[in-house]
Amino acid sequence: MRVKVFRNETGAESIAVISGSPEGQDGIAVRVHSACLTAEVLGSLKCDCKSQLDYALQYIADHGGVVIYLPQEGRGIGLVNKIRAYALQETGLDTVEANRHLGLPDDARSYTDAARILARLQISGIRLLTNNPLKISGLEELGVTISERVPLPLMVTEHSLEYLKTKRARMGHMLEMAGLDMGVPEETVARRPMVHVNLAMDAEGNTAQQNGQVLNLSCEKDWCRVHELREYYSAVVVGARTWLLDAPRLTARAERLGRPPRRQPERVIFAGRQECLFEADQRRTFIVGSQRSSNHGIHIESHDHDLAMPLRALRKCGLKSLLVEGGLTLLSSFVRDGCIDRLTVYVRSSSPATAERAVRKALPALPGQSLQFEPFGEGILVTGDYLPGHPGHAQPEVSIASA
Repeated sequence: MRVKVFRNETGAESIAVISGSPEGQDGIAVRVHSACLTAEVLGSLKCDCKSQLDYALQYIADHGGVVIYLPQEGRGIGLVNKIRAYALQETGLDTVEANRHLGLPDDARSYTDAARILARLQISGIRLLTNNPLKISGLEELGVTISERVPLPLMVTEHSLEYLKTKRARMGHMLEMAGLDMGVPEETVARRPMVHVNLAMDAEGNTAQQNGQVLNLSCEKDWCRVHELREYYSAVVVGARTWLLDAPRLTARAERLGRPPRRQPERVIFAGRQECLFEADQRRTFIVGSQRSSNHGIHIESHDHDLAMPLRALRKCGLKSLLVEGGLTLLSSFVRDGCIDRLTVYVRSSSPATAERAVRKALPALPGQSLQFEPFGEGILVTGDYLPGHPGHAQPEVSIASA
């Protein structure tokens, strides 16, 4: 990569990080990014700025393009005013209300310098990495031709959830992520991780063959969603039978996503009395059960079927959200104990009625509330949020609908 620095007539300096040879080209991937010292230097989790910058830099490294870094802290209001706005947000105001309370605009950014940099680089048309429609219109008003919007994936935490909801509801950001409207009670994430139970089944409610091996039921669209989910959760959870029979990788993979994965989840294996061996990698692997693995995993002691203790232990190890993928016995345990905040099931059927029968058959302990159904790929996506009626239930953190 190369770096070019541009100084405008006021002395403000902007940076262009360049990958490949985009000069004089059309249809170049471009991210126009405003500086965020609080996230990118101090590590604040209140916004998604750092994850967007990291993703954009990796994207142009893989595909070629330009990241233009503008000195526009706090959506252009400056660092001092941004810190003042942060203080107001601590009193309950959202990011827009805080700006207005200070007599400041919702968004004070200008993209004039970005347009000038693109002109200097002789880039005539771009594919813009953004979720912000105002950025698109702002650049187009300055004469920049945008042939395509490349959406930026979300990295949502309980710290950034309210901010992202405000960006979507009050600033029009295109954040297409089911579950963004649901809050995260602090008492839930303090007690245990948020739990999303996720599986696929056929029209009869079967998830595995008679020998126990998982049926390959997901279509390509569904597999993409599964791998998107894996990017966003702290860890993926499976039981001993699934681990021993299927040897799942439990990773987010580029061939399913159509792009480089943003991050990889850690692994949790509910092993019971089984010894579950694994190949060590950079991720942490947690083994929940009575047997210590001969590998260097993190052992969570558990001698019965109660989930409360191991879930508390996993939370203390820093896991805030779990994607539970299988097998059916483990999934049923989470439903039985009320340790489920979100349910998504991909059913290989075209009938919502058939899909509901299949889900109820496979998970008879599921609370009797209504489920949501939508055509999805080659089947039906069944979704249930905040399943009540069981002890220890809680509202979900945030997730993408998946199967």
